[in-house]
Amino acid sequence: MNPRAEALARAFATPVVGPTYRPFTRVLAALLVTGLFAWAAQTAVASAASLSWQQVAAGAAVGLALLWPLPSLLWGRTIIDADGIRQLGWMGREAGWVQVQRVRFLAMPMSPRMIVSVGLGRSRVFYSGSAELDAAFRHAVLLLTGPLPDADRADRADRGGGPPA
Repeated sequence: MNPRAEALARAFATPVVGPTYRPFTRVLAALLVTGLFAWAAQTAVASAASLSWQQVAAGAAVGLALLWPLPSLLWGRTIIDADGIRQLGWMGREAGWVQVQRVRFLAMPMSPRMIVSVGLGRSRVFYSGSAELDAAFRHAVLLLTGPLPDADRADRADRGGGPPA
């Protein structure tokens, strides 16, 4: 295992778990999705007499498509542990520490996020819904982008790779 992945495994031996989105973002998403669904249902009921069954079925499919991601928005979880980072929910994603090539933390007001590149330009975005996850994201970014852990620098010095910093 590479030294950065080992440092991350030690740092997150106790998993950090939290909601994927902030409470305000979850409430806003719930209001928006349920409002759109209610409007679509009201419109469908008002004009049901003049619609064919295919149009009603298409409208129902669109309504269900609007509601589909709502549980993930409301109850999604983000987990950082010794193996990597995972986001559970409708569009679940994960990245192991050994896969990470580049990482960046964006402190956005409504939903801070960590963008992880895992190879060939593929990026995965993980959202933070709590201050505890924000701190874990920052710590992970520091370990992934900062200087190599001390043990690795000392080991390279022992092998003639230069003085430990």
